[in-house]
Formats: sequence, structure tokens, C-alpha cells
Amino acid sequence: MDLNSSRISYERGTLDEADVGTDPIERLRVWMEEARAGGVTEPNAMCLATADERGIPSARIVLLRGLDGRGLAFYTSYFSRKGRELERNPHAAATFYWPAHQRQVRVE
Repeated sequence: MDLNSSRISYERGTLDEADVGTDPIERLRVWMEEARAGGVTEPNAMCLATADERGIPSARIVLLRGLDGRGLAFYTSYFSRKGRELERNPHAAATFYWPAHQRQVRVE
């Protein structure tokens, strides 16, 4: 497989920060709804990255279960690897990616 030739040109649109607004939670909610309306099966799927106490990262796909002024909520077992990592190091990052919409959202 030639990975260099698999690159596509993303020309669907641009992002003007003036159009985003001042509430990032509301913008995420709007974009998630646009993804759902556009046929994305699970627009709430996100790649969640955590790190252990040594700083070694791990990432996996989880589902967003709540979104409000406090931030993002997802469910996990406290005994899972991500649960243990978050208990020891509460810093995490997530990325939503909707390729059909040529859009991604990073949350830290």
C-alpha cells in the first residue's frame, strides 16, 4: 500500500475563528448535531488519550455521554486502564473526527 498517494485534499471549507463563537461547548454541540444530521453513525465517538504516572500515553475510542458547562462526560470502569490512569493523572485529551464533514475537534 502506498500511503503517500492516499492523501486527499480537504477543501470543503475553512474555519474562521470569528464564526466559532465564545462557547466551545455549544459549538461542539452544534457540530455534533450537524454530523448526526449528515449521517455520521456515532458522532459522539471520540478518541480519548490518557497517560500513566510515567507519562506513557494510551488512546482508545469511547462514547461521549454528556456535554454541558462542566465539560464532557463519558462512562468507564474505575478498574479499567483508563480509569486507573485518570485517577493517577487527571489530564486527558480527546478528539472527535468526522471525515465526511472534513472536521475534527480537539479537547484538552
